[in-house]
Amino acid sequence: MLDPIFSIKNLNCEYVKNKPVLRLEELEIGRGKLIFLIGKSGIGKSTFIETLGLMNNTIASLPDTKITFYPSSDSAAVEIQNAWERSNKELSEFRKKNFSFIFQNTNLMPNFTAGENMMMGLLLDGENKSTAKAKVLDIMRQLSLPPEIFDSKISELSGGQRQRLAFVRAVTSKFSVLFGDEPTGNLDEKTADELMSILKSIIKKESKTGLIVSHDLRLAMKFADVILPIQSKDDGTLTYGTVANKNMLTNNGTNWISGAGEEIKDCSKVLESYIH
Repeated sequence: MLDPIFSIKNLNCEYVKNKPVLRLEELEIGRGKLIFLIGKSGIGKSTFIETLGLMNNTIASLPDTKITFYPSSDSAAVEIQNAWERSNKELSEFRKKNFSFIFQNTNLMPNFTAGENMMMGLLLDGENKSTAKAKVLDIMRQLSLPPEIFDSKISELSGGQRQRLAFVRAVTSKFSVLFGDEPTGNLDEKTADELMSILKSIIKKESKTGLIVSHDLRLAMKFADVILPIQSKDDGTLTYGTVANKNMLTNNGTNWISGAGEEIKDCSKVLESYIH
């Protein structure tokens, strides 16, 4: 039985009033899952994580819109469809407590060292510096980052190193959901696999959830528990993306299963139809 972390009904995501970019009629996102979102460019993949991560006020709340968030299996449900009515401080605290983010643009702070950047989330959560450093160094080791760069300036590091630093910062921070927008875009295949392997291990071990936007079908098929294709829909006046339970592809450990419960013989061919 699915242990949901998000339960969504009748949600329009808009940047301009009455012009939806993405529509979610009914969708449940499970806890403890690594979930990849795929689809054509401009179809609403980034909008999906901007909306659920409360990064941008894109929620067009209709009379029957409902976005229920379950921070943990034993915590009370939180309705977030009207989240943007809260103060900026309340929203910031809510995001800090529940969400972590990683993007292709690393958003590292150049006035801090590599180590300070990576420990930022832990220190803001009240972790002492020595414990935070130990956690960061452990993930650095798993990603083949030399420990001596801990005290380096950001300007002294390569693009690939910066991408891995941003990943370390994201996965060591406190979160229920990690949102990633092309987080492996600047990495080679081997490093991307290492990164996703670590993330999947953390998600399984700590019953967290990862929502990853990616164009990399190989990576999705190798690491995803669930793949959410975003379809294009044209209603005659608008073209927008749609996401629904019925289009969800689930990996049961042996095969890929459709939302209707049928085994998918050629998953890569199905996925390619969503991006071309």
